[in-house]
Amino acid sequence: MQIKAVAFDVDGTLYPNASMYLRSIPFALRRVRLMWAFAQVRREVRTLRPVDDPGETQARMLAERLGITVECARERIEREIYGLWEEALDRVEPYPYVRECVKELKDSGLAVAVSSDFPVERKLARLSLDGLFECRLWTEESGYLKPHPEPFVMLAECLGLAPQEILYVGNSYDYDVVGAKRAGMHAAHRVRRPPANSIADFSFSDFRELSRWVRSVLV
Repeated sequence: MQIKAVAFDVDGTLYPNASMYLRSIPFALRRVRLMWAFAQVRREVRTLRPVDDPGETQARMLAERLGITVECARERIEREIYGLWEEALDRVEPYPYVRECVKELKDSGLAVAVSSDFPVERKLARLSLDGLFECRLWTEESGYLKPHPEPFVMLAECLGLAPQEILYVGNSYDYDVVGAKRAGMHAAHRVRRPPANSIADFSFSDFRELSRWVRSVLV
């Protein structure tokens, strides 16, 4: 196995989703209809093809579900989903050993990157993980969300590597592991109990395990 770069998903991979959700309860309780509708829209957008503009598509679909204008839906997504909801991360810590793992990978001569279905720059700053990654990509910029292949192709282009030279690390089996493998990448699954017959190359729950495994395949 030849790995020249390791790329990470963000939400649920670099930090616990449970911590985010717990701190988001006051926000969600005031916006139950918005959060439910947005979750339904995102699931549907992931299945669509072709999509000319995922941001505009999800705004239009959200507007239809909430009975509001597309402009209002677009503004609520930006202000509340991508803005206010994200503020809950101010009190969320990354998983233990995330920083150490990323630094060890870089010290081993590997490139490191992040790719997320949500805006990444502010999120990394809130998690105090900014400045660690060479490529920081928001999948929507590719025109699609995971598990479509376009976000993974964009990631490979950013790193200047072939897909088979990249290990993608994520917590979602369907979006991260399956999406990365279909794009020709290797995949590591951050999970406590791997699913039966997993196609991931490696599964782990402690980032120290990931560091050791990557070092072992580099030998």
